[in-house]
Amino acid sequence: MDRAHASISLPACQSIGPLPYTEADPWHTDGKPQTILDLPDRLVIFKPPGWEVHGQGTELQLSSFLQATLGKHFAIVHDEEHQCGFLHRLDVPSSGLVLAAKTYEAYYDLKVQLNAGEIARDYVILCHGWVRPCLKDIKAKVYWRGQLPTISGDQGKPSWTRLKVTAHARHGSTALSLVAVRIATGRKHQIRSHFSHVGHPTVCDGKYTAEATFQSDQDLCARNFLHRYRLAFKDLAGKDHEVMMPVPADLMISLQRVKAEDIQSAEAIRDWVTGSSLRSWQDYTPLILDFGRRQADTQ
Repeated sequence: MDRAHASISLPACQSIGPLPYTEADPWHTDGKPQTILDLPDRLVIFKPPGWEVHGQGTELQLSSFLQATLGKHFAIVHDEEHQCGFLHRLDVPSSGLVLAAKTYEAYYDLKVQLNAGEIARDYVILCHGWVRPCLKDIKAKVYWRGQLPTISGDQGKPSWTRLKVTAHARHGSTALSLVAVRIATGRKHQIRSHFSHVGHPTVCDGKYTAEATFQSDQDLCARNFLHRYRLAFKDLAGKDHEVMMPVPADLMISLQRVKAEDIQSAEAIRDWVTGSSLRSWQDYTPLILDFGRRQADTQ
């Protein structure tokens, strides 16, 4: 598998193997999108918080960045019926990696992969409460209409979120969990809605938490703590590609403000802060509650 991997200890975007790529520094993005991996017919872009992938909700459109980057050489990026080449979305307040096609052939190839569940989309979130490490899946239907918040429950489309609790922590008197997430389906606001549904809304989420909680969360984090850190997919020849990107500087600072609840949590938080041990969701080890369950001295 060819990899593009951004970290603070290596060049910000490192490619293992003969991959063309554009260097990107996740710690100093200045709020601008960046091309992380550039293949002949598809690419991966970093979406900063506040940007919309494609639509009319904000002035900051990732589709406009893609059009400016590629110009008129690739017709699909100007084609509204084909989502300007984008294969999936990412909520406006969130950050992370987004996959786009440069050609119609690549678009439909990636569409097949997406529908077959062959594109891995991995996230890290900070949420309220201490999520039980034994919780591995959230399976609840998701219903939405227009711009209203989605509702998770018995109505809507079947949805599946997989999770691994990597750390328990506190910020003041607030209990928090740092969770690695993989979505098996890609519904609107799925992760945020699912975690709110089970009583663990993501930090600083204005749509899925009470107003008082949202206001209090801003002491820790200025925006929704949700970051898509990894994408894995195949090119047209069937070759595997993996792209990973650490949490941006704002989320890194938020993690440095929390206090780990035990040794394993402290190590996990440190790894997420440094970006030194990013891996596939399936390779993360869930938190073990009896593993050095005591307040850690350092972060």
